[in-house]
This record gives sequence, C-alpha cells and structure tokens, in this order.
Amino acid sequence: MTKTTLKDIAKALNTTIATVSRALHDKPEISDSMKNRVKEVANLYSYKPNATALSLKFQKSYRIGVIFPKLSHYYVTQILSGMLIEAGKNGYKMLIAESNYNQFKELEYIKEFYELNVDAILILPSRKLSLVKDKLENLIRDDIPFLIIDRIIKFDQKTVPSIASDDYGGTTEGIKHLIDNGYKKIAHLRGEESSTLANVRYYAYRDCLLKNNMELNPDWVILCNKFNKAEGEALAIRLMSLENRPDAIFCISDVVAVGVLSGLKKAGIRVPEDVAVLGFSNSDLAEVCYPTLSSIHQPGVAIGKKSIRLLLSNINMKKNISRENIVMKTKVIVRESTSRIALSGTNSFRT
Repeated sequence: MTKTTLKDIAKALNTTIATVSRALHDKPEISDSMKNRVKEVANLYSYKPNATALSLKFQKSYRIGVIFPKLSHYYVTQILSGMLIEAGKNGYKMLIAESNYNQFKELEYIKEFYELNVDAILILPSRKLSLVKDKLENLIRDDIPFLIIDRIIKFDQKTVPSIASDDYGGTTEGIKHLIDNGYKKIAHLRGEESSTLANVRYYAYRDCLLKNNMELNPDWVILCNKFNKAEGEALAIRLMSLENRPDAIFCISDVVAVGVLSGLKKAGIRVPEDVAVLGFSNSDLAEVCYPTLSSIHQPGVAIGKKSIRLLLSNINMKKNISRENIVMKTKVIVRESTSRIALSGTNSFRT
C-alpha cells in the first residue's frame, strides 16, 4: 500500500502542500476551518508524518520521557492514559520508565532521556527523590522543559513547574461529608510521615476535625506500611478492638479501604450503619466491592492531558512555564460505604 503524502492531501483539497503542512502544524495564519478539513482528510487517508524528516526540519525528536514510581497503580495508569491521548494528538511518542521507588534509578532515567534527545521530561517522583534533590537540581537542564507531577520539590536555585491534584481540598471535602452524615469519631489510616502527599492528607484530616470541634484521637491515626488489602483488614480489626473505637475510617488509598471493609465484616461491624469507610483515588475497586466504596476522586486523566499541553506550550510557543504550579480539583464520589443518612437497609453488611 502506497504511503500517503502531503501532496496527496493537498490534491484532495485542491490546495497547496505548504497550506497542508502549516495546517497540520497548527500555524496561526491558517483558518480553523481549513485546519479541520486538512485533519479530516489526513485521518481518512491514515496519513503519518515522517518522524525522521520532522525531527531534522523542526529540530525536535517528538518524544517525551516519563518516569513513574510504579505503573500498576490506578492513579498512575489514569495519568498515563491522559498523557498518551494528548501526546498522540500532537504527534508525540512517550518513552516510559518505572523507578520502583528508587531515587537513584530516577536520576539515571533522567540522564538516559537527555541522551535520547527527548523534547521534555515528566516525572511523578518517589518520596525519596527529595533526599537527593541537590543531584536532581544539577541534572535538570534549562533548555529542555521538566515537569514534576503530584509532589513539590523545592530547589535552591531552579524553579521547576508542577501539576498536582488538590489532595488537601479533596480530603477536607471527604471528612466534611462524613461529619455531615453523622459520624463523630473519625479515624485515619495514613501514609508514611516522610511522604509529602501523605502529610497533606493528614493535615487536611486534622484541620477539618479541629475546625468542626471533632475529636482528634491519636489512637485513631495509624501508619500504613504495606498499603495493601491485608494491612487494611488487620488495621480495621485493630481499631474495632479499642475500647473507644471510631465510627468512620478514612483510608490513604482505595486498596487499603477495601481491606478495611473486609476486616469490618469479619469483626461483625455493619457498614455504613456502625462504621463508615472512605477511600482515596476513586479506582475501579470502589465500584465493584461490597458495599460500594465512597472515595475521593483524583483527576488522573485530566492531569495527564494538562501536563502534555503545558509542555507543548513551551516546546512549540516558547512559553515560560517555570513558575507554573497547577492544582487540579478533586471531589468526593459518594457511594454506599458512607451514606448513613440515605441508608435504605439493603446496602450494608448484615451479620
């Protein structure tokens, strides 16, 4: 099958090759109607630009390097999905690396991406990367845009843009939802104290309780180490063994929350009549567990798309993005596990 060329598209539209090329590269001198017509014909003929030729002509590789700590996490897959959609629309390929929470691997991947002449680098860093932030700061180049996702790393000399979900706002909304549903003794299964993300969620939990004159009991705040279902189950049973036990549990993740639901069922505790359970991330698990899990939604796909658009504004339009610190809105998705007020009697565990 003969490969479609710019000449073929130009002939089909009765226009010039130059006009087609400018339309495909979103040049301002080309009208929106012409751009849309060119893109329609290009899609119809399955037109694919020559990557090597584009790279030489525009001094770009049309590749973006991305580093994640773990690709199996739901939130990460959502971010990656958004990135792939937006990058694909703009003719970019993604080079993806997984660090397994190793800060030295993260530094090595950054070096490798520079050697591969990527046009930009994105990283959702592990919490340990801040321990070597001096090395990271020295590594980041000024001529290639670098974007940090979901964690704030403050450097001594450089200003690096970031994009993140509003974990503080989402947690505050979630705790307020529990209070509004009549829960008065709210526990928190939190992340590690060395994690800025975990701390933000804890501070929001603490501040919301204090603002609403609710009890902040240190026995109800438990550190998670494994972040899996088994740990959630064990910690739920531990909380229910307390003499002064909580009537709601806010979990660092949906995976932990699903474990909590299992532990409460084993302990003979009804959800949501006796104890509410609130997760974080709004993963697919939230809709398939029983009862269905209320969770704080993180806009992963939107963050992925926005991150690519931000980088392309620097690459294509030379926009200075160094001081951009974008926070994307989160929201509580209410399901059965916290809906005490609307309880019908059929959506809870029975013993």
